[in-house]
Amino acid sequence: MGAQLNIKDAETIRLARELAEATGQPITQAIRHALERELQRREEEIQETLAKVKEISREFVASIPPEMRGKTSKEWMDAIYDEDGLPK
Repeated sequence: MGAQLNIKDAETIRLARELAEATGQPITQAIRHALERELQRREEEIQETLAKVKEISREFVASIPPEMRGKTSKEWMDAIYDEDGLPK
């Protein structure tokens, strides 16, 4: 016997039947395709977000003054604050 999914929500059942009728597919196939599309859409959103984060990172690194590139956070702090912790 195959795996089963017992849906007890009337609106979900109505939507599944409506989708199956609209696409001419059996309910199981219509649901599977809808779930696959949703998972694909979510994966695409994740990839778009990652691409945006990578672009922001590239822009940030490019904006760092050449003399500060490769320095540790301590070196950064030493460069902008004096021995009393006040801005230089």
